[in-house]
Amino acid sequence: MIVLNFCLLASKDFYSGGGTDGCNFVLSNDVLPVPSGPPRKVEVEAVNSTSVKVFWRSPVPNKQHGQIRGYQVHYVRMENGEPKGPPMLKDVMLADAQWEYDDTTEHEMIIPGLQPETAYAITVTAYTTKGDGARSKPKVVTTSGAVPGKPRLVINHTQMNTALIQWYAPVESFGPLMGYRLKYGRKDVDILTTLEFSDKEDHFTAKEIHKGASYVFKLSARNKVGFGEENIQEITIPEDVPSGFPQNLHCDSMSSTSVQITWQPPILAERNGVITKYILLYRDINNRYHPTEVPIVPADTTVTLTTLKPDTIYDVKIRAYTSKGPGPFSPSVQFRTLPVDQGRICLLKSLSLAEYLFLGKQGMEVLANPGETSYVIRATIP
Repeated sequence: MIVLNFCLLASKDFYSGGGTDGCNFVLSNDVLPVPSGPPRKVEVEAVNSTSVKVFWRSPVPNKQHGQIRGYQVHYVRMENGEPKGPPMLKDVMLADAQWEYDDTTEHEMIIPGLQPETAYAITVTAYTTKGDGARSKPKVVTTSGAVPGKPRLVINHTQMNTALIQWYAPVESFGPLMGYRLKYGRKDVDILTTLEFSDKEDHFTAKEIHKGASYVFKLSARNKVGFGEENIQEITIPEDVPSGFPQNLHCDSMSSTSVQITWQPPILAERNGVITKYILLYRDINNRYHPTEVPIVPADTTVTLTTLKPDTIYDVKIRAYTSKGPGPFSPSVQFRTLPVDQGRICLLKSLSLAEYLFLGKQGMEVLANPGETSYVIRATIP
């Protein structure tokens, strides 16, 4: 026969860590008792202003008295060293795979929904199918102070390539405000500009806001604990035609009839949108009124011109387009194609007689040092 003397624990008894020590159990030998030892190495730490993390290990094996099926984490708010309000409980049920007697396994859980800058007493108990056992000694932890809520943020784009940024204090500041932090910049640029302001300042004018670009603005308020949650807003400025021309136009003659031309987009502040294509104009400097137009779509930054005249000076310029139209032409650059007899030099080794005769029939100039069965030649290829 089982005889149990029950007792009721008040919140003060909870804080004292008495657990079930104040109750007497008389059990028959054929019934396993609940764990008589508390969980070991209980530690607590504040995560933020509203949550704490609890760590512990299982009771020593000889005091588990059965298979540990889970743990209960009890916590109560403290004021002036005394419990305040009813204790609360979080249950941690172990999965079947965790039913083991490995006393080195560390368990943990996070208790959310707590009050900022508030002390809590926390105890842990293990339980088997027979019930929960002895509680650990209370550990007291204090949540950190709360950071301010999100400030209100208003952004207005002006016609002078600037943006007026205004802000208002958050509804919840959790103490005196000590200032604000603003981060802003183009979304297609990794690094944002970061500025800090005093608690008395409430606006800022951002300059060099480019047309056709999207911007992100992040504002947070600060109190003695730190910066709070950011208010994040984005704006997109309408596109316009480019106000600048492509940069670093360069020509590299490849042969007597071809040239490779490279360039870079207009500078970022003058693109005024997404570059959709380029138009390149080139002409023989002796033929002023009939330039050739070459569209480059998609907007690559290199093109090869062919079927040019040998030993001829050409004039070339280029401009960029957005969805709104073309920008200005770049300054002209001149290049000269190579003469016919100054093509690329190729070294060909161990050329057979048949291959040598074939190259000669193609009109190539071949200089050869004859051998018994092959030729080592230098061929000039136009």
